[in-house]
Amino acid sequence: MISALIGSVIMSAVTVAMLIAVDVTDKSLLKVGKYPLSRQERQLLIDAGFNLNDIENINAEIKLLDFNE
Repeated sequence: MISALIGSVIMSAVTVAMLIAVDVTDKSLLKVGKYPLSRQERQLLIDAGFNLNDIENINAEIKLLDFNE
């Protein structure tokens, strides 16, 4: 009887841990790709011939991206 109770407690704990892991993964996937350009990426774009206005437009487009589909 006690072993069944301990087993159900362990099973409940594992289920909660799995649900937390899925939630954390889901939240992190929603943020994928929405970080602004880094300093190195900005410099790379400047070297490629883009101006600061173009870089700000790219950052604005990054913020508008929707990965929920």
